[in-house]
Amino acid sequence: MTRTVKSAGVELPIEEMHLTFLTHKLRTEYGFMESARNNMPVDNNGDVMPLYTYPCYEWINSIDWSGANVFEYGCGYSSQFWERKGVNYYGVDSSDKWVSSKNIIHEQDMKEYANAIYKVDELFDVIVIDGDIRYDCVRPSVEKLKLGGVIILDNSEWHRNTKELLDEQDYIPIHFHGFKPIHVDSETTSCYLSRGFNRKSKTIIPMGGTHRKTTSADRPLNDPMP
Repeated sequence: MTRTVKSAGVELPIEEMHLTFLTHKLRTEYGFMESARNNMPVDNNGDVMPLYTYPCYEWINSIDWSGANVFEYGCGYSSQFWERKGVNYYGVDSSDKWVSSKNIIHEQDMKEYANAIYKVDELFDVIVIDGDIRYDCVRPSVEKLKLGGVIILDNSEWHRNTKELLDEQDYIPIHFHGFKPIHVDSETTSCYLSRGFNRKSKTIIPMGGTHRKTTSADRPLNDPMP
């Protein structure tokens, strides 16, 4: 027997009603419609975001990165996001379209592109591999990553050789699977945490989530609810 639900004068099978609610959240609470309309990734607050999967973005966005050193292989909208986070931002890109500051290196020779990170006399808290080449960026990234830093590899389900090379390192991998702005496939953004990573999330309420009051299950048995 098909279960139905009536809402606002419309009766639908319950599975269609659930799908309607999920679609509504994607439209209104993830910024997906605005992103697709303007071909520019934005989150639920209308802030420009990197093209990471939503679960990865929510985790990265929940951390205080103030003063961190960040290097990106492949710049773009993500540059705006990281600079908004108050970091010391550097990067390299093969297109002068994304060279928005003196700290972004314009490099079209791919060997020099991979080695561009050595031109910065810093070690990095965050290194993002998301550009024209990826595999050859792993070794320089490993050598320039701070103890306690993180390497972010976008589209790791696609760039499998690069993922496997990172898997060989003594890092803790976290694979964030899910949807992302503009794209319609489920994809993966992977974060490789070096030993000693200790940055904590400020909040874990996701986009489309609900702030709920604590319950007795979340309190000690001898600490009754007020």
